[in-house]
Amino acid sequence: MQKLLLRLAVALVALAALAAVAVWLLLRASLPVLDGRVHAHGVEAMVSVERDASGAVTVSGGQRADVAYGLGYAHGQDRFFQMDLMRRAAAGELSALMGRATLGTDRALRVHRFRSVARAVIGRAGAEQRTLMDAYAAGVNAGLASLRGRPFEYLLLGGTPEPWRAEDSVLVVLAMFLELQEADGHTRLERGLVHESLPPAAADFVEAAAGDWDAALDGTVSAAPRVPTAADYDLARLGPLDFAPPARHATPHSAPGSNNWAVAGRRSASGAALVANDMHLTIRVPNTWYRARLHWRDAGGAEADVTGVTLPGAPAVVTGSNGHVAWGFTNSYGDYQDLVLVVPDPAAADHYLAADGSHPLSHVKERILVKGAEPEVLDVVGTQWGPIVGHDAHGRALALAWTAHDPAALNFELAGLDRAASVDEAIGLAARAGIPAQNFVVGDRDGHIAWTVAGQVPTRHGVDSGLPHLSTDPQAGFAGWLDAADRPRLVDPAPGQIQTANARVVGGAALAAIGDGGYDRGARARQIQGDLAARGDQLTPADMLAVQLDDRALFLSRWHELLLGLLDADALAGHPRRAELKSALGRWSGHAAIDDPAFRLVRAFRLEVERDAFYALIAPVRAANPGVRFHIPASFEGPLWSLVSGRPVNLLPPGQADWRSFLLQAVDATLADLDGECAALVACTWGRVNLVRIRHPLSAAVPGIARLLDVPPEMLPGDEDMPRVQGTNFGSSERFAVSPGHEAEALFAMPGGQSGHPLSAYFRAGHEHWAHGTPAPFLPGPAEHRLTLTP
Repeated sequence: MQKLLLRLAVALVALAALAAVAVWLLLRASLPVLDGRVHAHGVEAMVSVERDASGAVTVSGGQRADVAYGLGYAHGQDRFFQMDLMRRAAAGELSALMGRATLGTDRALRVHRFRSVARAVIGRAGAEQRTLMDAYAAGVNAGLASLRGRPFEYLLLGGTPEPWRAEDSVLVVLAMFLELQEADGHTRLERGLVHESLPPAAADFVEAAAGDWDAALDGTVSAAPRVPTAADYDLARLGPLDFAPPARHATPHSAPGSNNWAVAGRRSASGAALVANDMHLTIRVPNTWYRARLHWRDAGGAEADVTGVTLPGAPAVVTGSNGHVAWGFTNSYGDYQDLVLVVPDPAAADHYLAADGSHPLSHVKERILVKGAEPEVLDVVGTQWGPIVGHDAHGRALALAWTAHDPAALNFELAGLDRAASVDEAIGLAARAGIPAQNFVVGDRDGHIAWTVAGQVPTRHGVDSGLPHLSTDPQAGFAGWLDAADRPRLVDPAPGQIQTANARVVGGAALAAIGDGGYDRGARARQIQGDLAARGDQLTPADMLAVQLDDRALFLSRWHELLLGLLDADALAGHPRRAELKSALGRWSGHAAIDDPAFRLVRAFRLEVERDAFYALIAPVRAANPGVRFHIPASFEGPLWSLVSGRPVNLLPPGQADWRSFLLQAVDATLADLDGECAALVACTWGRVNLVRIRHPLSAAVPGIARLLDVPPEMLPGDEDMPRVQGTNFGSSERFAVSPGHEAEALFAMPGGQSGHPLSAYFRAGHEHWAHGTPAPFLPGPAEHRLTLTP
């Protein structure tokens, strides 16, 4: 019997080994071929695809369309599954690949009918753009077909990749709309509900800006929050309401953002402008961006050479430098939507009322394919403004007008930046670009710098309040698109620097043109502004990297002082845990450092105060709208500091003797939250919670594969309100600093690696430069592999 069991064990081990070898061989089959010559249908002349030691790609060819083909070939080899997920997500087609698990997501996104929008965009594209898109799509499909096996993700899912089409590149851009803007108009809805339920003075206070952190480029400063008087609003007189934060309260505002800035040539060491950009996004495996250098000669014989990051699925460099200009983006957070409360027509079924009378609701049947199940038919209901995306707590239908719905607002004009020769030319291209609206910062080799908004900006019927409109309101929806001549811009400002960080950039008429879609407070922008000013002149890319890595906690410093002052002898008497907290606060480094307990403790205290104060202020709004999750706007720091510094009795949450008692209760709640984790508060360091986990979309779904696909967790410094933005799965998706014409001296880093394949040498290559902030070159290095595509 023992011999039989031994033989069986040996056989099982052998079978396991054979299975492991088979899996390894299947995985290896989807690795790309990086060297040699390949016959390529669709190129006019020879195209070279080179890869350096990090996997960064250099594509060289005789014309722009051939280079687009080559870039598509590399994307198809290295990132096809990522591209597939993006197009499917935007189109609401994930369930055809993933099954019922993604059906809810598909239902929510299919209402936008982005597949139809993408087809319309391709249908109206000019000849040059269409040639570029078709060449890129052909390259993607050729790159995918060159793999000896399906990309490994399809083996895990039991699916088959579908060919890439030109319209899919539009869907990838629309996926970025979904990443960077709301798909349901919820910010407008929340504002509207606040103004419906609170007196005007209270609503204005809750929505007021944090003006003491402003860093607008035009020097404008938001008005200080006006604290409501007791006659305006008194929480103690509101009656029996729930003033405590909900058990599953929504998180404070934290949305995709970025930093970018430009320094004029008169302040740089090279004499050319110096541009830096780090775009903050959810960090995944593989990374959002793909490094590339594109090189060709145009029809007139002029050479084009552009380096930066590309978006897999699209044929252009998104941010980077072409030797003449360098540019970068941050999300604008202007107002590019309108939410319309649809008024039913009581005299006609399936109709709604508009300012000009009754209109029928439109109905489009969308068929959602579901792997392993029957297709589902979704009735997409529409209005003249856009689709109905949901209903409020009172059952009112909500229609969304959104720039992403209009094919006229989408295009690939951005690809023209690879040949822009000056700041003025780049600004003109930005005004025509069809992308999610961005703060566009650009500098040229002659030292000029500028800012404008890239992407289409809607105009309104009259003055926009930022609140939802009734469908019967003549001001509902968009009136058209802002002319390029009317677009706000700033060129060569006197300080010789421009910086944006998702906060308000301009005021007055310029702000009215852009609108307010929920700006971030200006803490990051102000800290960058101060960093650049303090560094003076003769600035280099290394100076820019130092600013990008600045993790000083300037935003929380006043909260640190507030907490220290609160913990006086009376507060500590009989409270040993408070005394321990005060001792731990003595370790304040002034940075979001991984070994700093004081930063974490102050941050947690502030969040507790913020939650308690905000939800108490909007208690009537919550009572009138059960089930709605209200987010704390980033701008609430302005009203909040007015409360804790001015301590108005009428806004004290009921049940508290005074503001001191309220703040001490927040201290005790903060400590209670930490009791289960930290026996000693000095051990409650920031690094223990800022543990960065960069994961592959499939790692949680397929048992045992996370160790192969995910980046090992690592404690990293940084936080939200400082230049070095870093969260557990959120942060800089790339960093670069470059002077156009001096790319050889420029710096670059990004998380993860170039390849999406875990067996590739490029899967995590370069990640350590991003994680540890060490300099790495912007330009690709010497070629280690060369693939030649021949006609």
